[in-house]
Amino acid sequence: MSNDVMFKPASQKQEMFINSDSFITVYGGAAGSGKSYMGLMRFLLYVDDPNFFGYVFRLNATDMKGGGGLFQTACRMFQAYDKRVTYTKQPMCIRFPSGATINFTGIDGESGLESIRGIEISAAMIDEGSQHNEETVFWIISRLRTKAKMIPNIWITCNPSPHSFLCKWLEQYYLYPRGTYVDGELVEGRPNPKVDGDLRWFLRVGNEMKFGATKQELVDLYGSTFPIDRLSGKTTCQPRSFKFISATCHDNPPLLQSDPNYVANLLNLPRVEKERLYYGSWYALEETSGYFKRSWTPLISDVDYSKVKRYVRAFDIAYSVPSETNPFPDYTASVLMAKMQDDSYVVIHAERVHKRAGDVEDYVFSVIKKDLEYYKGKYQAYLPQDPSAGKLTAIYWQKLALNNGVSIRFYRTPTNVGKVGSFQPFSASAEVGLVSVVKDSEWNDFYFSELEAFDGKRSTNTKKDDLVDASSLAFNVLATSKELPVLNAAALKMKY
Repeated sequence: MSNDVMFKPASQKQEMFINSDSFITVYGGAAGSGKSYMGLMRFLLYVDDPNFFGYVFRLNATDMKGGGGLFQTACRMFQAYDKRVTYTKQPMCIRFPSGATINFTGIDGESGLESIRGIEISAAMIDEGSQHNEETVFWIISRLRTKAKMIPNIWITCNPSPHSFLCKWLEQYYLYPRGTYVDGELVEGRPNPKVDGDLRWFLRVGNEMKFGATKQELVDLYGSTFPIDRLSGKTTCQPRSFKFISATCHDNPPLLQSDPNYVANLLNLPRVEKERLYYGSWYALEETSGYFKRSWTPLISDVDYSKVKRYVRAFDIAYSVPSETNPFPDYTASVLMAKMQDDSYVVIHAERVHKRAGDVEDYVFSVIKKDLEYYKGKYQAYLPQDPSAGKLTAIYWQKLALNNGVSIRFYRTPTNVGKVGSFQPFSASAEVGLVSVVKDSEWNDFYFSELEAFDGKRSTNTKKDDLVDASSLAFNVLATSKELPVLNAAALKMKY
């Protein structure tokens, strides 16, 4: 065995991570913290067990291959630990003398997910966790089971990102709230050292993560919403442990010894990059495509409905629900938008759901009927019209609408425009202050996150564009179509 120094934590934070006994441990934050290396090192806790099957997940398998990639790093690391360690490149798998294995795979696309369907995962590392989505984590968790003498668990290494689901998890306890100053310095979004590494507990209630200080706290709050197991007679409400351990370059002494200028280089970065890479701030907004920024659209408490010219609810349809082969399908999304008398626009409501064929239609018409109760004659629902099969689709939906006693219209985007071209009129109007958004904690966050993350590329497991498309459609209808006529009810009243 080679020098064992490289296989020991080099700082208190690294030791906290290696020794974490939480079901989910999130580790990392700032640049140079050694998070990926420590994530690999954690496997050494288990590799003497022949029944151990570990997995390393990244968004794209290609990113792990080649010189300097995570797989090559792991091969060198574990062969230095024990010369008897062997590996294969296709599939990427490292085998220890005991028979324990660590497998490396990408999960962006059905092939990667399909490759682990039905397998046994003893423990999993999700590298670059901010690139994944919440559904990915829980899909992997659902595969955790083992005959090894250990408790299955998962650890996530990450850089900070305000768009990530991890930010939503951590800001509930581990991060300084927005607007927080310490000694005159704005520290919002940075990890709070006073609670760093504290043990918390979580439940997934519906599609939301709920955190508490104790298991019992969560059981008392949400236990009644979980079903009772028929055989045991006990509740299925089972909170699990969670821990976030932040790390910066100062928690990785070997790096600073090899590169004494590393800290100075980070401190000389522009403000946003410095906040993210040196301080590990989760609120520092990294540079994006620039197609949309939430700061462009003020949040308003209510709409002056007397000044609304017209309402449009635009839908983006997807016939899919999560499955074994496609755990992260597109959503059926809708956006309700109003055009005001001053030619400004208000996003009133946004929603996204997963529905099967047949259920989608019922959902759409239930939304339309509910809207009509509030907005009546100034309201119209729209669907996109595909240039190829759009006519047949329109006929199908029009028949359904007739049967449901409502109307629905169609908007066809020119074939040469594309997603970016369709979105830009809305984006440009938002940038100059012509768009506001109704404040609503139920949907504001995921709505803004999707629009800010939009880069013009096709939808993936982690980046969806359903709300982007629905917003584009609603805005383009309102901006380019004639207003609905305002009818004089008294003049139309019939005399018998």
